[in-house]
Amino acid sequence: MANPDKNQKEEKQYLRMTLNERFQHFFLLSSFITLVITGFALKFPEALWVNWFRILLGEGAFEFRGDLHRIAAGVMVAVSLYHIGYIIFTKRGRRFLSDMWFKKTDITDLTQTFKYYIGKTKERPKFRRFSYIEKMEYWAVAWGTVVMGVSGSLLWFENTFLPIISNSGMDIATAVHYYEAILASLAILVWHFYFVIYNPDVYPMNKAWFTGHLSKEEMELEHPLWLEEIEKEEEKNKEQKEEQKESETEKEEITGKPEDERPAAETAETGSKDTDKDLINVIKEEIGKDGSSITEKPETKTDEIVTENKPEENKKEKLI
Repeated sequence: MANPDKNQKEEKQYLRMTLNERFQHFFLLSSFITLVITGFALKFPEALWVNWFRILLGEGAFEFRGDLHRIAAGVMVAVSLYHIGYIIFTKRGRRFLSDMWFKKTDITDLTQTFKYYIGKTKERPKFRRFSYIEKMEYWAVAWGTVVMGVSGSLLWFENTFLPIISNSGMDIATAVHYYEAILASLAILVWHFYFVIYNPDVYPMNKAWFTGHLSKEEMELEHPLWLEEIEKEEEKNKEQKEEQKESETEKEEITGKPEDERPAAETAETGSKDTDKDLINVIKEEIGKDGSSITEKPETKTDEIVTENKPEENKKEKLI
């Protein structure tokens, strides 16, 4: 009887996120959560969960909160700048940006999804590497990072920017920073966490952010069109390797065959070379016997010499 656990382990895995991309996601995730907690602790200092910080950290809780908030902000800015360099200067990063950009098919997928949810169609939309949901999340994070970064910098360096934008500008920056924080928190906690954790299709969790891979079953369910592209590419590479292997095998068969199995032209050429070598060896043996140089003359010339000498011999016989 087959072991289902063993089959599950042996199931083919598809790379979803590289180690580099997982590290980027981890630092973004950890810095964002830290910013949310420390930021709302400042806005709602009398909240019950904030009192726990005061109990644990004592009188320095407020100062520690501010330092931790700024450190997390620095980490988020750093990982964002690194990500910009990643999508510009690496091949996989450029491919990532191309796949993450909106396309006309995203509108079709959106309408198809609504039809599926309300029962107008039984066919689920088929997504490529990134669905319209993931694209909206990604660009929302990009937009939110810019807004939070700019408004947060104004509040952080208040003494520098206050003379430039006045109190009204600082009030606007505070409001923008606060409401963008609420919007970003809801987007992550309600939207992103649902599709990654609570969605029945992936529950208890989509582990790609941790392991970096998806199983074939998960690919067929979430990204069937991307799976088709990968399989076509693998099949193409397999055919190319087989063709290359066949050509190498043919070359080895031609160069590695015995004399009787080689082509006629090659055998004839080799035979003539062997004959020349045998003739040279015979001459060397003859020279080695008497130490004199032997030159072989054609038989036809020998006959001519004999014929030319015959009249002289007849003359001698007459004289005698």
